[in-house]
Amino acid sequence: METKQLTVAVPGEPFDSAAGAPPPVVTAVAGARRLVTACVERLASVGVLRGAPAARTGRAGTGALRPPAAVVAAPARTSPTHRALLARIDQAQERLAIQEDQLARYAAILSATDDAIITVSLEGLITSWNSAAEELYGLTESEVLGRPVTIFEGAGAPDLLQEIENVAAGGATAFETVHLRGDGSTVETSWILSTICDRAGLPSGVVGVARDIGDQRTRDAEFHQESKLESLGRLSAGLAHEINSPIQFVGDNARFLEEAYEELIRVVGVYRGLLDTSNPIGWMERQERVREAESSIDFDYLQKEIPSAVAQTLEGIERVSTIVRAMKTFSHPGHKEHAPADLNEAMAATVTVARHQIREVADLSLQLSALPPVRCNIADLNQVFLNLIVNAADAIEETGQRGLITVATAVDGEDVVIRIGDTGGGIPDDVRAKMFDPFFTTKDVGRGSGQGLALARGVVQEGHGGGLTVDSVLGQGSTFTVRIPISGLPQESPVGADLPGSSVSA
Repeated sequence: METKQLTVAVPGEPFDSAAGAPPPVVTAVAGARRLVTACVERLASVGVLRGAPAARTGRAGTGALRPPAAVVAAPARTSPTHRALLARIDQAQERLAIQEDQLARYAAILSATDDAIITVSLEGLITSWNSAAEELYGLTESEVLGRPVTIFEGAGAPDLLQEIENVAAGGATAFETVHLRGDGSTVETSWILSTICDRAGLPSGVVGVARDIGDQRTRDAEFHQESKLESLGRLSAGLAHEINSPIQFVGDNARFLEEAYEELIRVVGVYRGLLDTSNPIGWMERQERVREAESSIDFDYLQKEIPSAVAQTLEGIERVSTIVRAMKTFSHPGHKEHAPADLNEAMAATVTVARHQIREVADLSLQLSALPPVRCNIADLNQVFLNLIVNAADAIEETGQRGLITVATAVDGEDVVIRIGDTGGGIPDDVRAKMFDPFFTTKDVGRGSGQGLALARGVVQEGHGGGLTVDSVLGQGSTFTVRIPISGLPQESPVGADLPGSSVSA
């Protein structure tokens, strides 16, 4: 193959025309033309140009860039340089195709998700807004792009610009707030903010994922109430028995007192007759009538049993009153706001409600230390205590032997600690890893929904800033420890409390 050297003219330098060689510029142009022709021929030989549909001609939308027939028909001239160039072109096309697929997939995800996904520049200007954000906030993409993210901030909501600055400085953040919608109404949302970085790893923006949690809060409240009703349903037979027993002996004693009253009144009638001076009788006759009256009613028996019947009646009434107060305390609807409460009283009430179920399988040791008032939602904690006590009774029942349930309270620094232990069979390691998961249960169908421990942990940790842990030894039993801060959660104004129609819990 003949090798030809291309000479490129350098401006200002002479060339030898007498030598018969063409000018350097002409030589360079000719060489470039041959190189382009070779490239076109190569592309044609691999099918890039030859017969390629809809290739460009150089004018937008006018069809294919078709090489001359002579070029298409020409045999392919290949060289390592040409092959490397074509390989690089193929790789670039492959990468572009992959990127197009990824972009299409990401676009589909953004359109399909129920969460509002919003990107914001470091200056706080909205740069993207998916369809879920339009539905959540009632604002279209054209209405918000380029506008400050504060357009849907309401009174009492966190400062989004400040949150964006914090996230851009590093890390991510999550919070709950109440925002304004396009029509002026409010929506309760949870937000997660994360940093967007460029190729150099420097922050270039922030992405926020927002979700409407108003319906979820309503469902949680409904489920919470259903869980309490489920627990009360399981205990209803025991409660009926606890109330029925004292009511029975109160009724029996009341009937006895009624009969004793009638007999005593009859004796009193005899006494009063003897005091009547209009019919004077001798002293001996008076004594005989008194002895007859008293012997007919067994006065000694009544003198002994009437005080006992009265005491038992009062005791029965007190037991019923205690049960009723315990049920009232336990099933009190409570309030969203936390308030100081006596956890010992709450624990005693819960034990009273569950006493029948406990009595069937175990003895109870109640060790209540002096506690200060604890700022909490007492109705929610009552539910936690009941779930743990019922679980302890169930664990003992599964062993087939009578056991012991220990309930103890104490103060530990800034916290109140409640321990509920049992002498059941203990918790295996594989169960312990999943026992706080929602809907996980080891009980038979109909005996548990698998929500008790999940609800308890949520109430203690999220609702009160405390902790719920368990220590268990197979064959010996388990102890659940509830730790509640005495001062409760930080007392902050409810988010969005200044907004009309908002009702967000503290």
